[in-house]
Amino acid sequence: MAKILMLGGCGDMGRMAVVSLLSSPLVEKVTIADKNYEVAQRYVELANSDKLSAVEIDITNEEELIPLISSHDLVANTIGPFYKFGVPVLKAAIKAKRHYVDICDDWKPTLDMLGLNEEAQNAGITAIIGIGASPGITNLLAVKAYSELDEVNKIITAWGIGWTKMGQKPTYFISKKNLFTKQLQGTRTPNAAIMHLLHESIGKIPIYRDGKLVEIESLTEAEPIHFPGRGGPMYACYIGHPEPVTLSRTLKVNSISNQMFLTKKFTDVLRDYVKQISEGNLTMAEAAIAIEDDLNKFTTKLYLLWVILKRFFRFPPTLCAFALGKKGNRIKKVAIGVKYQPYGEIDEGMDGITAIPLVIAALMILKGEISKKGVFTPEETINPDEFFAYYAKFCKETLTIEDVLMKKVIDL
Repeated sequence: MAKILMLGGCGDMGRMAVVSLLSSPLVEKVTIADKNYEVAQRYVELANSDKLSAVEIDITNEEELIPLISSHDLVANTIGPFYKFGVPVLKAAIKAKRHYVDICDDWKPTLDMLGLNEEAQNAGITAIIGIGASPGITNLLAVKAYSELDEVNKIITAWGIGWTKMGQKPTYFISKKNLFTKQLQGTRTPNAAIMHLLHESIGKIPIYRDGKLVEIESLTEAEPIHFPGRGGPMYACYIGHPEPVTLSRTLKVNSISNQMFLTKKFTDVLRDYVKQISEGNLTMAEAAIAIEDDLNKFTTKLYLLWVILKRFFRFPPTLCAFALGKKGNRIKKVAIGVKYQPYGEIDEGMDGITAIPLVIAALMILKGEISKKGVFTPEETINPDEFFAYYAKFCKETLTIEDVLMKKVIDL
């Protein structure tokens, strides 16, 4: 049985990872390591599990972090932003000689962490980075779509406002509302997910085009997303996630991009905030808080309408991937997406669909199903079919791969 160190265990993504790890018979102990010890301790009390404990940690203090990691078998990192914390935490895991998984969704630190491959090999550890929703699930969907064709010209990974069934609530689930009482809320801070969204929306981002990486402006309009059989096209733009720089390492293809479909209206609002940040009228933190307020107003006013729309209109899957190429002599498009997602309570279940891939990767390492040493992206070391077999069970015990994925293949 293994001891897991959960960095950022009180955050939206970290909490969902913790409750899922507690249910695994492979796990002897989960330690929530968080800078907010009061909240972490409340989490332990509410969960009421002998497996769970809490510790206060400043992850920028390597002298504290390395011994803490060393006392566990694997460290799971959900502390963002990863452009700030990704590389230092992985270096600490390498020095502690302990396995590592994270949900890094920034392309620059992804490349920096892949550069630590030899050090991880020498330390005898397995590190899987970017195993969340996007990147993570999207990478493995892309591999599955790619494998359907004989020759592939283009890969698109995409995420946004979509249609997906929600899985069952985990045994040890604790709602954010119950965890963060008024006494524990403290000073308002920017939402980490929105901060990341702003960071990846500013300046140049990489896409893979004509067999090489090139840079374009983030939020550049893309061709609309159209998942066959799932309604009309959705407005899309290019966004700075790592898929183009990582999938191009393993897949033989001419073009790879990551795209976001959150409606044209929201994208235009995001562009406006990016402009204000670039012109020095707002800080990124101020913009993140303003966007969160805008989203809360939208949710309050239009929640019922949104429920109706999702019930009667056929949106694409929340996460999907497309491969365009040849099968025999015919030009085809393969579309694969998730039609089930693990339970979550934050932003249409983003916490569950992001945290569970991290948990699956950790369990596969602990079981010895992933034994390669070094630093890897999901597609370099995880078998997609094995992954989605686990994924199905985290959605609902009775589900299979066929239940949680949808695939459409059409002639072009």
